[in-house]
Amino acid sequence: MVENIGPPFSIKNILEAEVPNIQVLDIGAMISGENCYARLLDESLATVTGFEPNPTEYDRLCREGPDNCTWLPHFLGNGGEATFHRTRFPGCSSLYVPNSGMIDLFQTISAEGPNGNFHVVETEKVQTKRLDDIDDCPQIDFLKIDVQGAELDVLQNSVETLKNVTVIQTEVEFVPMYKDQPLFGDIQVFLRECGFQLHKFIDVAGRCFRPFTIAHRPFAAMSQVLWADAIFIRDFSVIDEFTNDQLLKAAIILHELYLSYDLVLFFLRQLDERQGSKLVPLYVKEFQAFSNIDSLYFNLREDTT
Repeated sequence: MVENIGPPFSIKNILEAEVPNIQVLDIGAMISGENCYARLLDESLATVTGFEPNPTEYDRLCREGPDNCTWLPHFLGNGGEATFHRTRFPGCSSLYVPNSGMIDLFQTISAEGPNGNFHVVETEKVQTKRLDDIDDCPQIDFLKIDVQGAELDVLQNSVETLKNVTVIQTEVEFVPMYKDQPLFGDIQVFLRECGFQLHKFIDVAGRCFRPFTIAHRPFAAMSQVLWADAIFIRDFSVIDEFTNDQLLKAAIILHELYLSYDLVLFFLRQLDERQGSKLVPLYVKEFQAFSNIDSLYFNLREDTT
């Protein structure tokens, strides 16, 4: 999520009813900068269940992770045995093999050893679990997933879990950074079949093709999009299928995390029509106090380290 960008006010300011608790599921929860759902925790709006199978990262989460979170050390997938490829940089580790033929075309990312961030330092046979088979997982409202190419494998084995989810943030790749990995199009087709619409891309990232460089900006992209976070929302064209609870929770998530104020207003209007409430005028009134309001329609991410 873009740092230092946020809504001008908390949506709690306009909610007449008791504010609901949003159940967040974080798959691939290792600590790496600020969590995309950090504002929900800061506003006491959420409880998090997170999966992180890397023992080092799992222990770190247990020691340093935010409060109001439960961490589980499972590999999620299709329920079968798999090979985990542990890389020099932990955030590149995956159940898929790094695709050096693609990765090594670009600046600052490399599968070459020993300093390449995608360089595999060891492999391990692991047992995966289907998300739908895990009893410790509560009913989820918001799903965040970042498992380095294995996102579709997790989603395909989470169909029952997805039935209550309103918003999904998933990392997607547009070129195969890992061998035989599903790409954005595969994920988009599957989630559409599960009743979700693509809402927006955030943190779109790329790199320059070698040997081209941009002075003083080694992590900048010139032309090729490589990966991003894709935001999916339960299909808003069939709004009658949303429960009141889903409408409210979707509005909270979209306001606090994605600055999607127009869609928030759309959901609040549906609630007003159903409940006889007056959330829309209260929401609009809050905005009238601000002359400048941040937006997050599309943003490029340029790492600094």
